Amino acid sequence: ESIPSDVILAPQAEAPRERAVIEEGGGARSVREMTWSDFDRYVQSLAAEIRKEFEPQAVVGVAHGGVFVGGALASALDIEFYPVRISRRSRDKAATRKPRASTAMPKEVAGLRVLLVDDIAASGDTLELGKELLRKVKARAVATVCLVGKDQGYEPDFLALHEERLVVFPWDYDLVEDARFSPRAAK
Repeated sequence: ESIPSDVILAPQAEAPRERAVIEEGGGARSVREMTWSDFDRYVQSLAAEIRKEFEPQAVVGVAHGGVFVGGALASALDIEFYPVRISRRSRDKAATRKPRASTAMPKEVAGLRVLLVDDIAASGDTLELGKELLRKVKARAVATVCLVGKDQGYEPDFLALHEERLVVFPWDYDLVEDARFSPRAAK
């Protein structure tokens, strides 16, 4: 159940600091692969908890991973979704120490109860900047949501699971096209 050697991870996937090895014989794993089915279960569970405790009116998802999680949560909660880009990375530059917003927060969230969503909570810098920017556009209340949290990291208001291993999300896979399996190649 490891990552197949012919699968290429998308650039937004966090590269492991050490070589990711899945030990033979049932030993400890350094990588956790999340399936779309796992993802759906986590989203539905988060949505039920959020409905009881926060009653949001809009979701803001931080690109990249927060767009998948935020879009799914907005759909499960039947509320509006707005993507934003807040990152340490840039297409032209190396990673920076502090995250920066490269898109504005949507003005439509003024006066609303907003969920700010990302896929992983590590340092919390991205979520803290997002909360600050949402306050500037006058969101009435903001709650943070993440699919995965690190034990020694930022604690969002709503969290699906704690995981120290590298998590490979279903959207991290980039399918490799192989002409041998293409319907166009079969003539």
